[in-house]
Amino acid sequence: MPIIKIRNLKKAFGDQVVLKDINLDVLEGEVVCLIGSSGSGKSTLLRCLNLLETPDGGSIYFNGVDILNTKINLNKLRTELGMVFQNFNLFNNKTVLGNLILAPMKVLKLSKEEATNRALENLRKVGMEEFADRAPATLSGGQKQRVAIARALSMNPKVLLFDEPTSALDPEMVGEVLLVMKDLAASGMTMIVVTHEMAFAREVASRVIFMDQGIILEAGKPEEILENPQEARTQEFLKRILNQ
Repeated sequence: MPIIKIRNLKKAFGDQVVLKDINLDVLEGEVVCLIGSSGSGKSTLLRCLNLLETPDGGSIYFNGVDILNTKINLNKLRTELGMVFQNFNLFNNKTVLGNLILAPMKVLKLSKEEATNRALENLRKVGMEEFADRAPATLSGGQKQRVAIARALSMNPKVLLFDEPTSALDPEMVGEVLLVMKDLAASGMTMIVVTHEMAFAREVASRVIFMDQGIILEAGKPEEILENPQEARTQEFLKRILNQ
């Protein structure tokens, strides 16, 4: 059974229809990369999955439960569907460690000791353990994003959603974040990644999905979509991205 099953999902902002009848299954352990031009609906689709945006129609099943039709516990849902944002969203008034232990203590009711042990383990995973007592403002963009990934991991999610996690980074910092994401994928974490990093999609994705004007225009294995796209709009998009 898919861990995420999306059926006939629709979302509009006023007159602008952003998602038109999206259908998608994601299996446990898959890495699904969403690609497409700005405004194609990728980030909105991601934000609908953990209800940061409320869909206008359709169903989203997470572990067999339709999260749109039940009295869902939002906090619990967001612990299981972790999100890593483009701009890190770290709390600047807390240390790196403070950022990581806050939600596990408040939402998961872990003791400070349990939360700290879990946080340090996750900081170790992303190579940031020695920065535990630092303020986020003193970190580079790549370091902040690695802390944000460790923070998401500290909730023990079943799925991690990444919304263009490298697009706010200087080019030389992109690699360190992608390396952490590759390690996570190799460990079996289910991931849905909105990205413009085609080399990452080619190497790590189980499937690549090309979105265009609110629909899934083309989907398949990375080599199918990136090397032999069938749709003219996919071909156009890839030519533009790969020739930059």
